[in-house]
Amino acid sequence: MEIRWFRSQASDVVHLYQEGQELYDQQMKQFQNRTELVKDDITDGSVTLHLYSVIPADEGPYGCRFLSSDFSGEATWELEVVGLGSDPHISLEGFKEGGIQLRCSSSGWYPMPLAQWRDHHGRCLPPETEDIIQDAQSLFSLETSVVIQGGTQSNVTCSIQNPLLGQKKEFAVQIADVFLPRTSPWKRAFLGTLVGLLLLLALLLKLVLYIFQKQRRSQEKLKKQAEKDKGKQGERHALHSHL
Repeated sequence: MEIRWFRSQASDVVHLYQEGQELYDQQMKQFQNRTELVKDDITDGSVTLHLYSVIPADEGPYGCRFLSSDFSGEATWELEVVGLGSDPHISLEGFKEGGIQLRCSSSGWYPMPLAQWRDHHGRCLPPETEDIIQDAQSLFSLETSVVIQGGTQSNVTCSIQNPLLGQKKEFAVQIADVFLPRTSPWKRAFLGTLVGLLLLLALLLKLVLYIFQKQRRSQEKLKKQAEKDKGKQGERHALHSHL
């Protein structure tokens, strides 16, 4: 009896069972130490092959061939690999363009995932940036950012979806309006107070300048009057001396 699991052709051995023995030395290198043949129902003509640590490179056509002295049969199928990545993580990058920039990241997806930002009404928000990279194992990592403008309360959701499974992972953050620079009440109050202080400072400066100039004019007037009185006293003294 022979049970042969193979890729696109019979010589590409994934797992080989022959005359009661499992011939691991016949396996393709990429499947070594990753397969297990379950033979509990072999007498009923049914076996199962477990493939562990599945990676995107395992995707593609497979076949199983059964040979015995009184029976032979073969079946083929297409293996699709899907990977549901990590939970999205949202970080606050800082203030930008009158709002707050948020960044969402996730990794370990296959095939290429779809990302979407939504506001608290469920409306789609256009991303500012979106970067997708593929690692050595062909898994995808995604980073996307968005700039959130003001609102009473901004509940923002980052959603990442696997297009084959239709499954998605989401993460939501709620940003109080106080942190949004364009409509922030504390900023308006601060700016109002600052303008008021500047106006008050200008008035005080003008008042000080007015008092200083008034005192200076008064001192100059007194000085001129003193010089005038001194001149008159000198004239009287000269007149008395002449007499």
